[in-house]
Amino acid sequence: MIARLKSVPDWDATAYQQFSRLRQRPVCELLERIDLVNPNLIYDLGCGTGIGTQALAKRWPRAQLTGVDSSRQMLEQARCLPIKAQWHHCDLQGWKPEKPADLLFAAAVLHFIDDHQNLLPGLLGHLDPGGCLAAHMPDWRDARWYQLMLDTLEDSGQNGKPLGTPQLRERMRRRPLLPLADYYHLLAPLCATVDIWETEQMQVVDGKSPVYDWIKVSALREVMQGLDAGEQARFIYHFVMRVQAEYPQQRDGRTLFPFKRIFIVAKT
Repeated sequence: MIARLKSVPDWDATAYQQFSRLRQRPVCELLERIDLVNPNLIYDLGCGTGIGTQALAKRWPRAQLTGVDSSRQMLEQARCLPIKAQWHHCDLQGWKPEKPADLLFAAAVLHFIDDHQNLLPGLLGHLDPGGCLAAHMPDWRDARWYQLMLDTLEDSGQNGKPLGTPQLRERMRRRPLLPLADYYHLLAPLCATVDIWETEQMQVVDGKSPVYDWIKVSALREVMQGLDAGEQARFIYHFVMRVQAEYPQQRDGRTLFPFKRIFIVAKT
């Protein structure tokens, strides 16, 4: 089984859709806490295949809606959705709207970008007065699978040598998310209201190696891009064995996968 697993060095829209129902749940939770009545201009940042964009269109069908993503493959699938929206291919680190927005919606994307101390205030600067920044971010800081990934980079090369460059391993050790209180202190002086919370969902996932299947299309992309073909094969083999031992199948054949997320709703 492990030998048949393949790395995913770039965004794979089809694989990302494998757990679309579970990925939609935090989108709905975030939407429920946004109290805007009739936003006119909405940007879905890191829209991917449009899971969140479709939910936004359903809630505010008259809004001018734009999905923004750095992956052309993801946007190709998003364009197939039966919703009225524009789609913009762009790296979020260099993104600026043409005019201030009423809502910036960022589902599972900001954790890929460093320097939140400047990133989030910068996004608030793209809002009209009374506008809202709403985001949810997977919180990998204390996840067991994330530590297993770091361990595998350190010890699973040939003769126990590390995999990849020192720069790659250091990059993966750094985690841009801040403690919840730090987000409050950062955003409160700039906003009329700030709502911040964290959840942990016990995800019940199906498949022969579902935890790896979930991680490979997001958190492991940067790892795979930093390894050559031989290193990728060694990493996958050792990492999957560790993950399967840590997250074994239950008697019903399913796997329990605890997953934490940070939510932020900030109104100017």
